[in-house]
Amino acid sequence: MSVTKYESIQPNTNVGNGEDQTSMCSSHRGYKIRRWMGIRRSTWLLSLYIVAYITYLVGGCTLFTCLEQGVEEDIKTGIDLRKKEFIARNPGVAKEDLEKLIDDIMYRGISPRRRDFNNSNWSFGQSFLFTVTVVTTVGYGHIHPMTPTGKMICILYAVIGIPFTLIFLSALVQRLLAPTFKLLSSFIRKLPHMDTFQVRLIHLALMGSVFMVFSIIIPSTLFYLLEPDWTVLDALYFVFISLTTIGLGDYIPGDSPPHLPYRDLYKTSVGLFLLFGLVLTSLTLTVFYDIPQLNLGLHLHRHRDISEDGYDDKLPQSECQSMTSTQTQ
Repeated sequence: MSVTKYESIQPNTNVGNGEDQTSMCSSHRGYKIRRWMGIRRSTWLLSLYIVAYITYLVGGCTLFTCLEQGVEEDIKTGIDLRKKEFIARNPGVAKEDLEKLIDDIMYRGISPRRRDFNNSNWSFGQSFLFTVTVVTTVGYGHIHPMTPTGKMICILYAVIGIPFTLIFLSALVQRLLAPTFKLLSSFIRKLPHMDTFQVRLIHLALMGSVFMVFSIIIPSTLFYLLEPDWTVLDALYFVFISLTTIGLGDYIPGDSPPHLPYRDLYKTSVGLFLLFGLVLTSLTLTVFYDIPQLNLGLHLHRHRDISEDGYDDKLPQSECQSMTSTQTQ
């Protein structure tokens, strides 16, 4: 399998004497380790990053609680009021029987509506979309196996299908990287007065625009036009949640009555859209992370602590092995 080598961490080789002059492990010179208060710089940065990440998660938890909890309580109150009104209009129905009926009809994604009685959850289109969401880890959860055999097969299918899909996406992205970086090279040649970083930003902006148009704007517009109950925000939300493989499953296209005649075709097209969108997403992220100035994760690597500004003890063998492993990823 081909390996993506990021330009930001590739050593430069001096052809004149046949030795890698930037290789810190092969050189007899010493190198200084950047430390803050006696602790490696990357350790401080990683610790601060972890604190910031946990703070971000807790802040998100608090934010969504404030935004959604009140609405949830209002909806529950409204549902409870409707149940009481139903029992008042039908005194022969016991409250316990109504609750049991509600529990039964909410059983694991099976629609209780009459119009869905003859529409199987496991038609070709539905099944295709299900398999795509499994192997891409999107996982809407709108349908799922209910039999023990189906659950076991789903596990085995995912164990094989997820790596299979990763290889598939990686292979397509690798093929698309050749013309992508050829375009970058042409930009660099035609814009010699600009810094390479600026040229790469222009190239990234172009790639981002292609991604936005073909993976976000056009699909969102189509879903907005095809789904009668969706707003523009609903369509945009569904596309974003899908392509980021979050897959909450609160919006599923193709389940409205107007879609019944071509439901399988619609569902299959949604599955193909997910694959196409994930390829463009992966390609755009690869271009982004190939710019060293934007790849903030590089600053958390231990080898970024090493500097030629001053001399210290020679690097330990474990450090050399860690750097070699990082450079080949």
